[in-house]
Amino acid sequence: MAGDDRYEKGMANRSKVFGGQGEERRRKFEEACPDFSRFVVESVYGELYERKGISDKTRETVILSILCTLGRDNEFEHHAHAALNVGMSKEDIEEIIMVCAYYAGGPNAVGATKAMLNVINERGI
Repeated sequence: MAGDDRYEKGMANRSKVFGGQGEERRRKFEEACPDFSRFVVESVYGELYERKGISDKTRETVILSILCTLGRDNEFEHHAHAALNVGMSKEDIEEIIMVCAYYAGGPNAVGATKAMLNVINERGI
């Protein structure tokens, strides 16, 4: 797949998953580091998100699980928005946090819960 094609598909996937919030974040990344921003759009959203093996909901489940396990609360918050955008419920995300609490530890689940609270408050859920 040509670079421009990956970029266009990546931009479309970012828009689908993150909406306007994702575009604002992408622009900030592009200002700070244009090459990294393009890499993320092309590689993550133009290639990974184009794979058809799993649904968008399943992909976000995997991503949220990894982010919780690694204690990446800021990214967990960002992807909690994406998960809701692709049709996951608040309860789905709560269950991901619970599973991670057992397998990744309480402190990581606490961080993910705080991130989820930010999303809930922002969205008025």
